[in-house]
Amino acid sequence: MTSSEFESKQMPDTGAEVRVGVVILNYNGWQDTIACAESVLGSVPPPAWLIIVDNASTNDSLRWLRHWAAGRMDFALPEMGTPKPCPKPLPIRELDEDVASQAASAPLTLLRRKSNTGYAAGNNAGIRLLMSWGADAVWILNNDTVVDKNALGAMRRRLFAKRRPGLCGSLVCYQDSGLVQCRAGGRTNPWTGLSVLDGNKETVSQAAETDAAEVEARLDFIYGASIMASRDFIEQVGLMDERYFLYCEEQDWVYSAKGRFDLAYAPDALVWHKEGACTGFSHAKFNARRLISLTRSRLLLTAKHVPLALPSVCLSIVYAAVRMAWRRLGGRRAIPATAAKSTGR
Repeated sequence: MTSSEFESKQMPDTGAEVRVGVVILNYNGWQDTIACAESVLGSVPPPAWLIIVDNASTNDSLRWLRHWAAGRMDFALPEMGTPKPCPKPLPIRELDEDVASQAASAPLTLLRRKSNTGYAAGNNAGIRLLMSWGADAVWILNNDTVVDKNALGAMRRRLFAKRRPGLCGSLVCYQDSGLVQCRAGGRTNPWTGLSVLDGNKETVSQAAETDAAEVEARLDFIYGASIMASRDFIEQVGLMDERYFLYCEEQDWVYSAKGRFDLAYAPDALVWHKEGACTGFSHAKFNARRLISLTRSRLLLTAKHVPLALPSVCLSIVYAAVRMAWRRLGGRRAIPATAAKSTGR
């Protein structure tokens, strides 16, 4: 695949060529990253550039990603819904973060980081590189997602149809159930720090019944698993705040914009998400370390943007912790002795 084949085509609805670069952050999840990259490379139109940022993985991810790009593996992963693999081998260039100011050449770049300083810092490394190459928009994807071939084009059209193009989200669905995780994003209650995802647990057909403009009017953040940001937004608002090691970066990004940009929702941009695969945290699995990160990020978000709400957010966190502990203890009591043995508890 040549560089020209990756270039975005002229957008008929804006009359201007808009080049979109994609950032996929990898940390010890090379299998999911390959499946995500395969789906992105099958996009119509394709991205101008694809950057895989390796966040100092410890499980030999770099070696497997090199094998994949060289065409020495067959990773179509049809069970994940990925399209037919792109022609192999793929032109690829490897860069270290500290020398990442080089001009763009290969459409596929593997950017190596020396340390894992968090989700925001890893994505920022890719965003900086794309901005230096002249990207008009950046699509940030969790590596545990798989995208529909028309998602990139749909998000690009919706984003730049706005008067003040800022951020655009997609229709994100749970990979296992097919139910909707969110329509673009959701809302956060500043006095509790708790967020509600728009359309959560609806079917795709139910979600499609709601007008995109109606959804956009409710949003105060775009869900970070799939978020497209315009160049103007990044230049004026800045990169993600790297004090958030994990969680709440997307809320902070929108709050920092202070209403200067529009939030968009592309309902025909389908993205399937394996919840928790890249962070280790989901509603179905308990992870104490990730829960601590989430709590810290909620407190940081509140202190930065709504400091008067800190006491009520702290109470909300304590209540949620007690409720979760009570449920877990109650669940354990309900397990019969034989079941407890079989689960190793």
